Amino acid sequence: MSSATQIRENGNSSNILTILQRRWMHVLLPALLVGPSVYISSRNQPPTYQASTSLMSVVPDTSNSFVGSASITASQLPPGAVEKVIHSRSTVEQISKILDSQSIDPAARQAIERSLQQELSTGTFRRITVRARLDALQRGVYDINATAETPQLASELATAATDALLKWDLERAQAGVSRARQNIQQQLDNINTQLKGTPPSSLEYESLVSARGQLLLSLAQASAFEQGAKGNLSLLAEANPPLRPIAPRPTRTAAIATLLALIGAAATVLLLELSRRKIRSAADIIGIGVSVLGELPRLRRSQRSSMVNAAMSGELYEPAGFIRVNLSTALAEQHGQPSAFVVTSSRPGEGKSTVVATLASSFAASGKKVLVIDLDVHRPTQHEYWNVSGRPWIALHGAHQAQQTTLLQAYQKPEHASAIDIGGGIYLLPAGQASRREAGVLTTAQFSQRIKQWFHGFDIVILDSAPILSVADAVNIAPHTNGVVLVTEANGTAPGEFEKSVQLMKGNQVNLIGAIINKITQRDGYGYGYTYNRQYSRD
Repeated sequence: MSSATQIRENGNSSNILTILQRRWMHVLLPALLVGPSVYISSRNQPPTYQASTSLMSVVPDTSNSFVGSASITASQLPPGAVEKVIHSRSTVEQISKILDSQSIDPAARQAIERSLQQELSTGTFRRITVRARLDALQRGVYDINATAETPQLASELATAATDALLKWDLERAQAGVSRARQNIQQQLDNINTQLKGTPPSSLEYESLVSARGQLLLSLAQASAFEQGAKGNLSLLAEANPPLRPIAPRPTRTAAIATLLALIGAAATVLLLELSRRKIRSAADIIGIGVSVLGELPRLRRSQRSSMVNAAMSGELYEPAGFIRVNLSTALAEQHGQPSAFVVTSSRPGEGKSTVVATLASSFAASGKKVLVIDLDVHRPTQHEYWNVSGRPWIALHGAHQAQQTTLLQAYQKPEHASAIDIGGGIYLLPAGQASRREAGVLTTAQFSQRIKQWFHGFDIVILDSAPILSVADAVNIAPHTNGVVLVTEANGTAPGEFEKSVQLMKGNQVNLIGAIINKITQRDGYGYGYTYNRQYSRD
């Protein structure tokens, strides 16, 4: 098993436990309601008693030839035959006749008979059941179990069912011999009729007398066989009135119901969580096999212009510094060579532009010269994070004259490509609004080559690109940089969306530097060892 697989499995197990711990009340409450309710309901049910008899399935005894020649034993029964017979209409009617002959309370007897008739109609049998313990030759023991509302009634019902079954088995053994005896009797009656019309001194008369003697002998043998016929089943143990009821068992039933309620509630919680599952912490991303560069807290402030101050000295300062260190290590900065990376997200609204502004401020605070390029011409926002009013423009590498410009204007007229000097070592090339047709230039090889030359003269270049699942801009630009940083929103991005973004980059040989989890709250476990005493929110 690979280490990635182990991490994923460990992460999944941890996530399941985390979900159950967080939703423990939803798991426990149904069990607390179901258990006592089932206990009270079960305890109030009338008792049910069960009595049993045992029958043995035997084979004919051939050790004594005299006995064997004087008796006939029914053949072995096929599998399931006893259960079919005891649940047949004829056997149920025979059981009712036997019960009618017993000194049983008429109301109780009628209730049992109605129950047996209803079971015949539904095909579900509970009053009388059969348990077979047989070998391959169908030899062994049948247990006939009967349930009723009183011990005596259960015993009477089990006995009646057994007697009806034994009667059927005996009649089965006698049936063939009876047919043979009746056939012999018919032949004998025919001969007697013929003898009345035949002269006593004739040869035919003597022949008929001789045949009649043979038939009389056969008739006597058939009658003897009929009287000595035996069924395949024999009684082993009679029914005794039970001492304790088999139901209800309130404690046992309540315990099982409680366990099933716990399992059902846990399964329901997990299914609901997984159906609306969102990435919450680093464990969710590590389980997918992507390294986490860090986490940024959800801020209370909603104005984009205040984010830079938060990154410089406010709530974002420490976590942004942590991410900056991890990024610097991952980028493996080379002396004299700019480090450039694309920041994108799976879907809109995850805060990628906020992360870009935060990282730019953090790198600049560490003494780096940073260029921010807003590639999101579909929904440009970087200019809203910075104080650009009245700030000077500087010419980028390859330009001859500084001039106010946008990303696409700089591409079309490279001699005027310029960036705003924000101050503090940060420079911004704004995107400007563009139509879908104009935005198509971002996917061309010429654009990627042109933009790469603007990296010269800077230590860090951060490119703010549109969501990767929306447009292909990030995939086309990333190969000309050190790679991609993928921003994901805690409790906002589904694992499927994140995995799809990762697979898209892998399929296009794009280097995924790592992920940043944005908008983490204290409830989600935001930490780094720093304490945040307020609940934050940010658009």
